[in-house]
Amino acid sequence: MVKVLAGVLKADLQRFAGKVDETQSVIDAAAEGDAGRNREITRKKNLLRAISSQQAKAGAAGVAFSEGSPARIAQLDIDEATDDLLIDTASTRQAQRQRLTQGRIARFVGKRKSTLTLLDTAAEIGESLAAGGGS
Repeated sequence: MVKVLAGVLKADLQRFAGKVDETQSVIDAAAEGDAGRNREITRKKNLLRAISSQQAKAGAAGVAFSEGSPARIAQLDIDEATDDLLIDTASTRQAQRQRLTQGRIARFVGKRKSTLTLLDTAAEIGESLAAGGGS
């Protein structure tokens, strides 16, 4: 009876460990998404600061910001920020998918280990009974 209980408990712990790993992966994926959104906000703030600074310099120089070089510099900054955003978004999504996949794999492995433990326990008990022992 002790072998049965030990096998069942071990199997249950393995299954639970897989679920815990999966839950942690979901939390990590959400944190990755939050970090990506924070990077996006920071990038937008920096872009707005840069464009505001460029507008102030153009205004102080008596140049119309919406035309010529000042406008071109602003557009280059906007284009660069957009490219950075797209790259970071893709990278963040990839990291999130990877973490979620790792979690699903951990849950799958936990279930399989649990099943194997139960089968091993049943085999050990069967062998013990066949040999004339008891437990």
